[in-house]
Amino acid sequence: MDPETVRADPVLDNRPKLLGIGSQRLVYLLLFAIGVILIGTGALVRALEQHTWIPEVCIALGVAIGAPGVLSYLYRKYMLEEIKVELRQPAMQFKATAINMLSAAIEKVAEPYRVESDLLQSSRRAGIYGVYFSRAEALGEFSRFLEREKHEIMIIGSSLRGLLQDFEDEYEQARKVLRRRLAEGVRIRILVTHPVVADLRAKQEDRNFEDIGNEIIRTLEILAIDWKLDPTNIKLYVGTPTVFAIKTTEMMLLNTYPYMKEAVASPCIIAGKPGYMYDHFLNSHFRAWNSAMAVPPLPTKVLLGNLSSYADRVKDILRSAAQHETQSDEG
Repeated sequence: MDPETVRADPVLDNRPKLLGIGSQRLVYLLLFAIGVILIGTGALVRALEQHTWIPEVCIALGVAIGAPGVLSYLYRKYMLEEIKVELRQPAMQFKATAINMLSAAIEKVAEPYRVESDLLQSSRRAGIYGVYFSRAEALGEFSRFLEREKHEIMIIGSSLRGLLQDFEDEYEQARKVLRRRLAEGVRIRILVTHPVVADLRAKQEDRNFEDIGNEIIRTLEILAIDWKLDPTNIKLYVGTPTVFAIKTTEMMLLNTYPYMKEAVASPCIIAGKPGYMYDHFLNSHFRAWNSAMAVPPLPTKVLLGNLSSYADRVKDILRSAAQHETQSDEG
């Protein structure tokens, strides 16, 4: 049969047709009328026979009224509870069957998403707000948390070249927000790498010696001259960075430094309170500000004049490490 063929001929409907409300009322009236006629006829016959009809009518009415009352009492007394029990058993069976079927259906639907559910729960415990492909993408989202901050923002990085020196659109929003918050009285603290150790990352990032040191010195100049940042809010860390990070009192952006690439192109995490990620990095990373490895910066002219000697020291360290490896191989 053609699936698109539409049957147009009428179909016989054999379902019984229910009486409407008006028809039901008419039936009740007819039954009432018949009852009255029968009572009247009986009364007339008894009158013609010269017998009183009132006692018989009273007896008939008493039977008509009393019998249903007795039957109703007996039904409720002895049969209703039994009927309830008989009805309850299939109802409970149906309920148990329905619950089992629903549980099986829910389990079947939830099973493919169990891993995702566990991941969401672990992310919630960690306080992870989001994961992002690059620092630029994460900064775009983190800017709104910078906007909310009323007290302090702290930044830890290598040279902050991407944030302060590369005037690309993806950093512009965060840069504007930081400068505006600074002008509004929010304290901003900066911890960057000391130029004396900056070149330890130069070779692994395919950079020339002194390049990273120059970037750090340029950042110090921008913060002092353009941003007019209080010098007490700037420190240099005598160690290579592990995580580029920005912290407000509620949220944190974390961008790890890989061995073979700049952190600026690496994935980022935004985490916040409550969550153990925020607490962990607050204690293990941002408190480096108060450690002996974090020192106030020398004047930029002094740092620039020492840059060549800093690079030579790093070269000596790398040379010594290479010689040690060679001696180990020969031994």
